[in-house]
Amino acid sequence: MKPTRLLISALLALAALAGCGGTTSESAFQAAAPNYQALSMDLTSGDEAAPSAAALTVAGGDAAAVTLPDCHPHLFIRTHDVVSRVNRHMWFFLRHVEGMIHRHPDTTTGDSQVWERVRDGIDVRFTITRSGDAVFTWKLEMKKVVATDFVTVFSGQIDRTGAQGAHQGVGDAALDLGALAGVTGQDVAGVLAAHFETFTGKRLVVVDAKGVIWDADANAPFLRQPRDAHYVYDREPGTGGSLKIDEQMVFACPTNPALAPADVKLVARWYKTASGSVHGRSDALMTGGQLPAGDKVVGLTCHQGAVESADQAESYWLMKEEDPTGATVAGSAHSSSIDPPTVCDPLLNPPNGDVPALDNPATDFDMSGIVFTDSAPYPFPGM
Repeated sequence: MKPTRLLISALLALAALAGCGGTTSESAFQAAAPNYQALSMDLTSGDEAAPSAAALTVAGGDAAAVTLPDCHPHLFIRTHDVVSRVNRHMWFFLRHVEGMIHRHPDTTTGDSQVWERVRDGIDVRFTITRSGDAVFTWKLEMKKVVATDFVTVFSGQIDRTGAQGAHQGVGDAALDLGALAGVTGQDVAGVLAAHFETFTGKRLVVVDAKGVIWDADANAPFLRQPRDAHYVYDREPGTGGSLKIDEQMVFACPTNPALAPADVKLVARWYKTASGSVHGRSDALMTGGQLPAGDKVVGLTCHQGAVESADQAESYWLMKEEDPTGATVAGSAHSSSIDPPTVCDPLLNPPNGDVPALDNPATDFDMSGIVFTDSAPYPFPGM
């Protein structure tokens, strides 16, 4: 009888282990899975949470930006909108992974574990394969239940060397919006390629958009053509962060009745001061769009907040159009104080903290030394 009791006890212990998260092997695979917090860009702590179902239904999108009042560039708002849009498209894929990965795999074969589920007429299959001591590859496949063959909509890998927590490591991912649309019917296209380096206290995310039609573009016919974009996001929570953006945006000013998208290069950076408040600054250079050939628009927004986790108030802004000689064609600015440099922290534009002037180009932010096609983050104080 004793052997029987021992066998029963062992089986109960295994069942208890399974109920608490599975075997050590399962835990290693689950920790290597991609998740939203590791791959998303967050300007405030509110961006850390995955989008709700309501947030996935977008009306207006980029088109909403053209309705902003006056000639304010609204660079902090625009930057936040871009981040939310890119994060939302990441979630289109990652929500399927996160919806399955916390339970036991359906199949384990050699160094691969597979999860699968059917919901709303769509069959989803996610595979993780261990290809080294700390290296894992991913593949997310989908098909309509009535279809015969799966299509790969998301793939990638992670090297967890040096990781101190789940989902940490260095890796790359490819998100095929066109393949996703072929299964789900979403009005998107193109490919997102992401590189990430996520560890405790630091996260770098580099995203390339190739031939992308974003979900909100269906409501903005002027942006319906496929677009490319490049984003470099770097953040150290409690210290600061930065974001380089190279893409197209619609500005209502100068006059833009055709809602033509302009080419925009934007640099945002922020840091936490010794007092605990956050100081930030965003600079943008706009060309093309509704502008005459050779003209450009310089945009600036300085922003401050009481804490790192909340949105920040735009304390100074400037937007001006310059002709090819640098002469100001038109422009406007507003400050919450008498002295603009007071609300535009000099540490955010080394070496001397210059603020662009409306009447001359001498102190315009210098974009010429910034490479917008590489993966190097723009520096911020304390970096």
